[in-house]
This record gives sequence, structure tokens and C-alpha cells, in this order.
Amino acid sequence: MENSKKSPEEKGMQQEIDKKVNEGLSNISTKYNVPEEDEYNIEIIEDRDHILDPFIISNKDSNYEYRFLRFDDNNLGAKTGNLLYQKGGWQIVPRQHLLKLGIAERLIGPDGLYRVGDTVLARIPKELYVKKKTEKNRRANEPMDQVERLIKDGDSSSEITTDIGENMKGLQTKEKLKM
Repeated sequence: MENSKKSPEEKGMQQEIDKKVNEGLSNISTKYNVPEEDEYNIEIIEDRDHILDPFIISNKDSNYEYRFLRFDDNNLGAKTGNLLYQKGGWQIVPRQHLLKLGIAERLIGPDGLYRVGDTVLARIPKELYVKKKTEKNRRANEPMDQVERLIKDGDSSSEITTDIGENMKGLQTKEKLKM
């Protein structure tokens, strides 16, 4: 819709959107730091055996679990949300905590984030991580638990109830399986 055909409310909303977009664009860090003329300021690491891993955090705080999150709006929206069992609970690691972890100031972006490629470092308190992981394992094992129960105890809806071997209790007739 052309700007001249918009209602005052729509124009106001568009101005707010434009303002937020421009604020967001001003917060985007540049990918490369351009040095002053005749300055070479890259700390070179000769890793001939390729054993260094930029994703390893060596001085972790034992009260937190850490991971790198893909830096896009949809992913961060889900992972940093407050729905613990639906991917949420993670928090982007703030600058001061990054410094406590031993991340060099020069590796922290102007926005205060530690990025590696298209990811950003996040944390979650250890007790929430344990709850989250326990629930995830329970959900993953639930279908197999049911299969194991059927094998052990048999299927009460099956017509086969007599003369069946111990290891055959969970099996059904061809008719029941519609074969």
C-alpha cells in the first residue's frame, strides 16, 4: 500500500517499525575489524595439527551448562524463551560472565556477544538443565518402555492367552494385525 493511502494509524505503525529496524541495524557488529593503516593486530595461532576447537569453553562455571545457539531470530526466540521443556531456558551469556570464563575481550563483539561462526554462546543453570535432560530422556524412552511392557506382560487385548511361550507374549495374530 502506498504511503499516501495509509491511515494515520498505519503510518504511525510503519514509523515505529522503521525506527526499530534502524535501531537494530545500528547494533549489528561488523564481521571484520578494519585496523588502522600500517597496523597488523591479529593474534596468530599456529595450529598445524588442527586440534584447537573454538567451541570449547575451558573455564566453565560449574553452576551452568553451556552451548552455542544458531544466531537467527526463530531459533533464538525458541531457545531463549521461558518454556523449559519446549527448547527454552537458555540465556545468551553476558559480557561480564564471558570475561569470567576467560574469553578474551577482543573476541567479544561490540554487542557483548561471543560468536563463533553463525552461533552465539548461551548458558542455562545446571539444575534446570538436569530437569530438561531428564524429561527429554523420559519422553524418548516412553515408547520403548511400552514395547518392553507388552513383551514382558503380554497384550490383554490379544486372543492368544494360552500355550504361548514367554518370549511370545507381546505378539499378535495375523488377523489382529490385519495381514
